[in-house]
Formats: sequence, structure tokens, C-alpha cells
Amino acid sequence: MNQQQEVIIKKILRCGRKTYFFDVKLAKNDNKYLKITESSFVKEGEARIRNSFVLFKDHIKGFVKIMKDIESRI
Repeated sequence: MNQQQEVIIKKILRCGRKTYFFDVKLAKNDNKYLKITESSFVKEGEARIRNSFVLFKDHIKGFVKIMKDIESRI
């Protein structure tokens, strides 16, 4: 049985043919985690392609630090 986790925060970023979903969820052990899903449109009449990954609370600061560093260099 696949039990859906409670969504605490939901944000959506649309970028042309791609959409990014940022969902902060509450796990069964009451820890929060971030699930980022990319959904991209390929061709008319075809299903969207979805890719997801999860960041746990103790990994977010490092992830944000790297993203800020990359942003400042682009």
C-alpha cells in the first residue's frame, strides 16, 4: 500500500516547456524533506517526462550554498 506523505509547502516554477515542483513533505518519522520534480513536455500527444529527487533537511544548506555559488558565476 503506497501511502502519500503530507505536503507542508508546495511551490511551482514554470519555465517554458519545463515545470518544476517543490514539495516539502512530512515523512512518517515526522522529519521534513524537499522533493523536487521536473516535468517536461516533449511532443504534442506524448506523455510528459518526470524526474524527481529528494533532499533531506540536513542536506539543504549545502545544496543552497552550491546553487548560490553557481548563480554568482553564471
